[in-house]
Amino acid sequence: MNIFDYAEAQRRKEVGMHLAADARPTLLGDAQTIAKRIALRWEVVTSDDVAAVMMAEGLRYEDLGNAAGSVFRSDFAWTGKVTSSIRPSTHGRMIKVWRLK
Repeated sequence: MNIFDYAEAQRRKEVGMHLAADARPTLLGDAQTIAKRIALRWEVVTSDDVAAVMMAEGLRYEDLGNAAGSVFRSDFAWTGKVTSSIRPSTHGRMIKVWRLK
């Protein structure tokens, strides 16, 4: 087995994302709706933006678990920009900046 197999890596990514999304469809839908609202208002959106609005609405972004990777999956395009996250749980890692397609 070759440990470097792009096609297999992509296949496993797709399977994993579908499993994670299927585990939390309602909360994922809420997060996607919030992301769209933010993008419509400000033109761009990050996971920090979504997490902040979710918290204000009594929801927890952390409860998405691995489904968080699917928030920007369908209706968004990466702008090519990144920014440092300000959520302590992310340890300041770089996060993508998204826009609606």
